[in-house]
Amino acid sequence: MNKFYIQIVLLLLSVFLCVNNKTLATEPAPEEDTKTKSKNSYATSEEIFEKNKHLLCTNPKEINEAVELMNDAVKHLEMNARNMDGYKICENIINRNVNLYIKKHEECTYIEKIDYAYDSFDKYPEIINDIWDPDHANPFNAGDVKSRHIYFYALATKVEISQYDTIIAYVSPDINDYNPYAKKYENKIIEKANSFKTDINSEDDIRKGILRKVFVNLSGYYIQQNKIGTNATYIESIDGHTSIQHNCFCGKCRNRYHIRK
Repeated sequence: MNKFYIQIVLLLLSVFLCVNNKTLATEPAPEEDTKTKSKNSYATSEEIFEKNKHLLCTNPKEINEAVELMNDAVKHLEMNARNMDGYKICENIINRNVNLYIKKHEECTYIEKIDYAYDSFDKYPEIINDIWDPDHANPFNAGDVKSRHIYFYALATKVEISQYDTIIAYVSPDINDYNPYAKKYENKIIEKANSFKTDINSEDDIRKGILRKVFVNLSGYYIQQNKIGTNATYIESIDGHTSIQHNCFCGKCRNRYHIRK
């Protein structure tokens, strides 16, 4: 995966997240010494925190608002990951071991679900840290991103809801980055996101309208360790981007899909 100017990365998507020093993230500070190096090939949560702690909220008001917002996001992501109500099965023509689902939330809002299964019981901490680490390559999609014309801002949080269950969630708040062509977005899933407002001192490409802005209603991962392995469920609802693509041939579209590369 290309190294681009990102602070928060949504690892499954083939889009670039162009952010700057005011990008917001939420995660509790680790209690132990974060300078301790891991013996594993992947970075630990403490190492990832130390490397990216400059991304954390520092404004007390923003911190409180961000915590409330991301608590909502975690609840919605867990509900969508564990519940099949309203989801339609999409036949994956590329990899039948990866299950694809789509459901309609409102008239123009869709939620996508992608299920991955790993035979290895020991992959649970590695998968979590690979996803959470902004500098790590995508553990699910080895495709390369060749351009950086799409971007979004997102709050991110990682929550261990049990010893064997972890959620990583992303939501776009109402951020003014002075993109002259950016339309007004309204989050149809997480209503609190519409009242979280802040300004960004954005890059020139954004202020000139060169990059296209998209908006994350809700996205993230539900990672679960079980007796036979590890499961990772990816949830996505992004205004302006989809990961599950309808497969069409000679102008005809059937119930066959693939994951966007």
